[in-house]
Amino acid sequence: MTFFETNNVTRKPKMIAVTGCAEGAGVTTIATGLAASLSETGDGNVLLVDMTSGQGAAHPFFKGKPGHGLADALESGTRGNALVQENLYAVAERSNEGQLPRVLPRRFNSLVPKLKASDYDYIIFDMPPVSQISVTPRLAGFMDMVLLVIESEKTAREVVKRATSMLAESKANVSAILNKNRDYVPKRLSQDL
Repeated sequence: MTFFETNNVTRKPKMIAVTGCAEGAGVTTIATGLAASLSETGDGNVLLVDMTSGQGAAHPFFKGKPGHGLADALESGTRGNALVQENLYAVAERSNEGQLPRVLPRRFNSLVPKLKASDYDYIIFDMPPVSQISVTPRLAGFMDMVLLVIESEKTAREVVKRATSMLAESKANVSAILNKNRDYVPKRLSQDL
């Protein structure tokens, strides 16, 4: 929220992508936590979009019914099916067959006007890891902010540099989150701050 306030970004919705350099960095946990926090602190609606489903992943269900896709969440008549808690909606982006679309940037480009016209305050995208073959670098330019999750002690510096370079090519505003950091100072020596 501070990033948007200091940069005078007042328009709605604000689109935030959360991605990592590799699987298991904690991207989904951070995206879900961010969406939940924003839905509790803000007065408006927050949409969490899972862009990582497909390829054998579990398909989302809500109240016993198949989960809806991003286009459904933008339609006011079908939005209620994506409601998780007050002010928080969650969907999984998929094609009609339930798999992640292969040519997603072109389809996403056609959804951008609908996204910008929606009444969501924040749209959080849980993105696949950054790589040359993932959709993440191609969609990063559409986002107001990209959070790059770096797993402490596991993600190599060169991998982070490569991911940051790919995201920078799309002219994305990238911020890093160091996740799973461990403190090696014994508790008796550490001071409470």
